[in-house]
Amino acid sequence: MSNENKELMQFLSDQFQKIDARFDKIEGRLNEVDGRLDKIENRLDVMEVRQNKMAEQLTSLQIAQKQFELSANRKFVRLQDGMDTIMDTIIEILRVNDLIAN
Repeated sequence: MSNENKELMQFLSDQFQKIDARFDKIEGRLNEVDGRLDKIENRLDVMEVRQNKMAEQLTSLQIAQKQFELSANRKFVRLQDGMDTIMDTIIEILRVNDLIAN
């Protein structure tokens, strides 16, 4: 090989080594980013589990609230029926004792 070719080969070899070193640095940075993304993904998974649990709890709470409303409404209706019966009885007693007009 001629001296000129050897110099060219050496130059190219040096350039490739520099490029290789740069690629190694880039690869290291990408590995760091990959690690960070894995941590973020794990945190996101935890948040999804928590969100799903909260959604279940919210659904359960909504069902319990609807059951309470239905129960309260039934009790209010029974109370109103009882009050109507009491009022009818009081009115009848007042009529029997001629305290109100028939």
